[in-house]
Amino acid sequence: MSAARAADALGRLFEAAEHEPGRVLLIAGERRYGFGEFLAHAAGLVRRLRCNGFARGDRVALYLDDYDSFFVAMIGVWLAGGVVVPLNTSLPPSSIEWLIGKARPAFVLVPGDEVFPAGVSPEGPRRLVVDLGASAVPAAAVGAAESDACTPVAPDEPAVIMFTSGTTGVPKGVLQTLAGVLGNAGRVADELGLTADDRVFINTPPYFTSGICHFLTLLSAGGSTAGNQGFFFGQELLAQMTELGCTGFGGAPAHLVRVVEPIDEVVDPGCLRFWVSSGDHLPVSTIEKMRAVLPGVALYNMYGLTEVSGRLCVLPPAEIERRRGSVGRPLAGMTVTVRAPDGAPAPAGEVGEIFVEGDLVMQGYLDEPELTAKALTALGFKTGDFGRQDEDGYVWIAGRKDDIFKRGGEKVSAISVQQAVMSLDAVADAAVLAVDDMIMGKVPVAFVVPAEPETFKRSAVMRELKRILPATWLPSRVVQLAEIPRTGSGKPIRAELLARLDGNRA
Repeated sequence: MSAARAADALGRLFEAAEHEPGRVLLIAGERRYGFGEFLAHAAGLVRRLRCNGFARGDRVALYLDDYDSFFVAMIGVWLAGGVVVPLNTSLPPSSIEWLIGKARPAFVLVPGDEVFPAGVSPEGPRRLVVDLGASAVPAAAVGAAESDACTPVAPDEPAVIMFTSGTTGVPKGVLQTLAGVLGNAGRVADELGLTADDRVFINTPPYFTSGICHFLTLLSAGGSTAGNQGFFFGQELLAQMTELGCTGFGGAPAHLVRVVEPIDEVVDPGCLRFWVSSGDHLPVSTIEKMRAVLPGVALYNMYGLTEVSGRLCVLPPAEIERRRGSVGRPLAGMTVTVRAPDGAPAPAGEVGEIFVEGDLVMQGYLDEPELTAKALTALGFKTGDFGRQDEDGYVWIAGRKDDIFKRGGEKVSAISVQQAVMSLDAVADAAVLAVDDMIMGKVPVAFVVPAEPETFKRSAVMRELKRILPATWLPSRVVQLAEIPRTGSGKPIRAELLARLDGNRA
């Protein structure tokens, strides 16, 4: 698929709706939508927005967590010429109120009359209910969609305000154009070699950057997406994908860990041909286990940022063995440069801060000119992530600035400690952070989700780690959690983890 075709992903939707209206675009739980019905629902939303006073360029917040309602609303707002503001419906009322106050949307789309975002007064944004089951929309209505719609968002116009998950502080509203959002999806589709026959299963909420990216990536290739609420793993997840005819899966490393670790023998993957893992570091032990139990399924490791609308680097299956731990090379049209503290390019193999250049970089942060100026520098987008790059351009992520620290004068990598923790059979998921210490300066603290909580022992974990880690790299504490709080792209949320330290003594 060419870059031009990627930029016209909405055109692909109209084309398929006209010529193959019954072909499946989206499976949401028990509900299936062909291209024609999906577009008809989106066109119906355009008409409702216009009848309720929508003006081109208005911001529309989506307080929706069903895959079908969310994706229909997103496309409908773009066809109307509006800007989408996804809201994380799992956030507490105060956070929802803050996000809506920051974004100042003209409308908030909700799933029902009884559902209203907490903290939003009736005098605030206008509320519209999105109920796809209220009435059947005939596929024939598609023909009127283009004529009834306002002028769709132009490629160089703002299309989405995606709030970061605030891993270390207050969320920032990332402003991105339609060309950036669809361009990212199209280039990822190229890297995966997707066709109209592909169907990807997603298990993350639709309002996350990753959920949006997966849907648009398949749309740009003319394929389909299947989504289901909840968190599935092991044979249950594989069985669902087989039943739905999925050729691929997209999720965080924790998904792959929970799928392959409980399996002890080779399983039939059905029509599954590839797996995409992104957001956090994928343990080498998990890669090896996947090869053993799911032979023939291609594994793609990716690294992404909300500020580039999703994915940035891709490591193809052919390089998994030779480039262990790498997140790959940047997408077409994007450049990654590792820089020393003085801004000069760092020599190959040396760790420095990652800067990004290219047409997928955001326009800036919403109403944050100082933050935008610090991030969008003359050298490119300053990511805040640190890593290294080899002579062939492949990238390894070392983490954020605090992930490389000194403990009593000796350098420690929190990411390397995390890899070691994740390699243990007793651990299903983990995150390691550097925490201030009065004596040592900083120390690593491991937050772990046990594979078997009933029999889990912190002392056993420490004994295992002593066999594989230097003494200065051993976690000072092991904090047991039911789950690791993560962002939409799968990265651990530092602020939430640190808040859970009190009352959790090893």
